[in-house]
Amino acid sequence: MKIVFGVLILAVIVFTHEMGHFLIARLNGIEVVEFTVGFGPKIFGWKTKAGTKIAVRLIMLGAACVFDDLDADNDEDTDLATMIANSSFRKANVWSRIATTLAGPFFNLLLAFVLGLFLMNYIDIPDTTITGIQTDGAAYAAGIREGDKIISVNGSRCYLYPEVSTAVELGVGRPLTVVYEHEGKRIKVEVVPKMNEQYKRFMIGVEFGGDTAPASAKGPLEIVKSSYLYVRYMVRMTFASFRMLFAGQAGVSELAGPVGAAQIVGEEYDNAKAAGPLAVVVSMLNIALLLSANIGIVNLFPIPAFDGGKLLFLIYEAIRGKPANSKVEGTIQLVGIGLLLVLLVVVMYNDITRLFMG
Repeated sequence: MKIVFGVLILAVIVFTHEMGHFLIARLNGIEVVEFTVGFGPKIFGWKTKAGTKIAVRLIMLGAACVFDDLDADNDEDTDLATMIANSSFRKANVWSRIATTLAGPFFNLLLAFVLGLFLMNYIDIPDTTITGIQTDGAAYAAGIREGDKIISVNGSRCYLYPEVSTAVELGVGRPLTVVYEHEGKRIKVEVVPKMNEQYKRFMIGVEFGGDTAPASAKGPLEIVKSSYLYVRYMVRMTFASFRMLFAGQAGVSELAGPVGAAQIVGEEYDNAKAAGPLAVVVSMLNIALLLSANIGIVNLFPIPAFDGGKLLFLIYEAIRGKPANSKVEGTIQLVGIGLLLVLLVVVMYNDITRLFMG
């Protein structure tokens, strides 16, 4: 069952991403040669009135939105630059292409938000009000007390308690500028985190949560707000993770791919099944929300072969008034695809290592 959940979650996320590209492309009059659900041998398919081939394939994992000549079969002497220059996608209005490219990541974030609307009926994530404080901790030494509310850390607004924890961990022991609210007044202090030997990480000695209202007591507007704040936190976590990677706080060995994601799904399923079917569903949707937000943001990174890489060329075209040199773009895309393949090999190696070596 956990394998089914893992495959289903990844399939829905990728399908949503590609459906975003498809819908906005068609709204802007951009030709879509084929929309494929799954991959491998085709089971069945049909052609729409607009000329788009719909194909359902054997391995129901993900989807693909194929734009004209860029992905069609070509003669061996036709290079990538020529395909880019001749594509009808390329000939469409630049703003239509920007909207189509942004649609995939946007739909992933929209999916995360919709999942959040359901989840917030069953889970409650405490805000940054301090419900417990250690008298020998860094926060207490800086004047922060139980009942106070942390507003921001290093200028970054915090609404949920995990945002505070993440900011402290990213600081790796450096002094933090903390703004907190005490009896209606906002006070700015410097807090120097201390290493906690038990957990082997820097902490400031505060606790959040405790006796909070049940999630079921939330009204519609509060659920919408909670979902937005939760997705916002997941987006910030994605950026924080890559910041830690580039800062050396996390290693390349910690990157995970589809196999790693499926393994995480399996572990969460095992942890939740003892609490009943609803707990399993909530846990799976929580992972789906995290992965959807993560994929949506990562796809916006300015990396060739990612949506963000395509956006760079489109923004350049919008500013300059004409497209970038197709040969230059084709070369950069090929280099990007090569680097992406190397990264995929590393990620797959990490996944297999975790799977068989623990």
